Amino acid sequence: MARPLDIPLLRTFVSLVEERSVTRVARRLGRTQPAISLQIRRLEEAAGRPLFEPDLRHLRVTRHGETLLGYARTILRTHDEARVRLAAEEIAGRVTLGCPDLYAAFLMPQTLATFRAAYPNVEVTVRCALSMVLAREISEGIIDVALATEMPNVRPEVGGSVVLRDEPLVWLGAVHGAVHRETPIPLGMLPEGNLYRDYALAALDNAKRPWRVACVSESIAGLEAMALADAAVIVLARSVKVDGLRPLGPDDGLPPIRGVRMVLWQRTRGASAATDHLFAHIARDLM
Repeated sequence: MARPLDIPLLRTFVSLVEERSVTRVARRLGRTQPAISLQIRRLEEAAGRPLFEPDLRHLRVTRHGETLLGYARTILRTHDEARVRLAAEEIAGRVTLGCPDLYAAFLMPQTLATFRAAYPNVEVTVRCALSMVLAREISEGIIDVALATEMPNVRPEVGGSVVLRDEPLVWLGAVHGAVHRETPIPLGMLPEGNLYRDYALAALDNAKRPWRVACVSESIAGLEAMALADAAVIVLARSVKVDGLRPLGPDDGLPPIRGVRMVLWQRTRGASAATDHLFAHIARDLM
């Protein structure tokens, strides 16, 4: 290779592999479609190998493209981490993060730990509430960033957002429990206004399985306690692992549940470097 593999060219290459659309990559990187095509040609010249099959309308990487892809991602990750660490000591301030209790308990500890290590001068305050409350509090300026569950007609009146990922939902019961065999089945539920609750009850109704709400708790710990005591069946994200609980499915008489989608909201982009970096850190960590 006679020329270096420039960072902007590698970023365009990785984006094109991920998006599989020149149009979407152009929009994502703020460039024109011809400019994206030119960058790919320049990268191929630097690599000395074709990276995509000739027709960019049907994007397929060549074997050389597959080889470069892993290196490109590693280079970009290292490059971005270096820039973050070099700038970290200059970033300071306070940020209020909102998220449901479930996300605070199971998703945020590791993410906040790595953020604190990278940005020791940023103070993060966490407020736990339902997603519809978080949307209102973003709009009212009470919180700056919110990790939430996407809900119909629920979003802040200000700011921007990014979809992080889909979250499948599962029924959970005690490992050696039998409460799921009862009729009506006892449920531990979050308060009204939560999609986990809505989707769970809809699934049971569609399956014509009688149910009763045995416990309502805003705290995930309260629901876990009921399930561990074999007093109720609960619904959580599949990514959540609780010792002593096991997933329940059709073999246990419980129907599949529709999944949810996780989103990240930010009140005002660019108003605070600390807020911008927390938003980007969470998005990168949880996508």
